[in-house]
Amino acid sequence: MAKFSTGLLIGGIAGTLYALLTSKKTGQQRQREVANYFTDLTQATGDVQAAVGEFAQAMNNLRQEMDQTLQPAIKDITASVEEAEFEMSPRVDAINKRVEVINDAVNSITPDDTK
Repeated sequence: MAKFSTGLLIGGIAGTLYALLTSKKTGQQRQREVANYFTDLTQATGDVQAAVGEFAQAMNNLRQEMDQTLQPAIKDITASVEEAEFEMSPRVDAINKRVEVINDAVNSITPDDTK
């Protein structure tokens, strides 16, 4: 395992030296690129943080809207359903009585009566 680690370290150093010696960019160009990379990364991180903040605010607004709109709507719907059930109850009872009368009449018919 020690030979592998040594080989990996020597290979990494050799690769880095080769890249630095054969590169067409100067040290100042590399420093500017690294600085620009970190600047862009910082800006992107700030953008993500801003987006997360906006998302949290939108969720908060949605929760408030639901509390203000949905709760009263549920109460109104429940009251309407209860009122409809109350108004429909006598009609449903009357329909059930008529169905019973019809069923009794149908059951009382014998095959001889149909001739």
